[in-house]
Amino acid sequence: MDLSNAVFDRRVPAADNELFKSVRDVANWFSASGLADDRQAQAVAEIADGRFVEGVREMREASFQVFEPIAAGKPSAVEPLGLLFSRTASSLAAGSIELDGTRPKLALARWRDPDAVTALLAMLSIEAFFTLPRDRLHSCPRCGWLFLDTSRGGKRRWCSMRTCGNREKVSRHRDHTDV
Repeated sequence: MDLSNAVFDRRVPAADNELFKSVRDVANWFSASGLADDRQAQAVAEIADGRFVEGVREMREASFQVFEPIAAGKPSAVEPLGLLFSRTASSLAAGSIELDGTRPKLALARWRDPDAVTALLAMLSIEAFFTLPRDRLHSCPRCGWLFLDTSRGGKRRWCSMRTCGNREKVSRHRDHTDV
């Protein structure tokens, strides 16, 4: 879900809502999300292909378009899922991505290949599509970020209690004190 959430706000996007503005931003995101170690993230930062960031954004939006309807209890969109499958299939066929069991794996040199990196994102989104429990996938009512509810009772409402949950509580408190 981290990929789908790589914008500031989905519900009320600001003029500058983009988190992936540069290759360095993408590399930092890979590192922060735990998908890449320091060497792999550095390799991503060295990608010079100007279309790479746009390709990552395309995978992000396809992933969001697949998971957002599921979070709303609707069928998933077919076209973006097809895009994810297509990107994955072409990289598997070209040998850009290897498999470690059922998990995608990139050799260090492939972390510099924009097609392999975007295909990795596509493949991870497909894996999530087939493995995440649909009844636990939700959209934050405040920012629109997607999250997997791992709470014991399954009653989590916010992407994060520290940000959106806290802001909502403050907002409700202000509404009650202003009356």
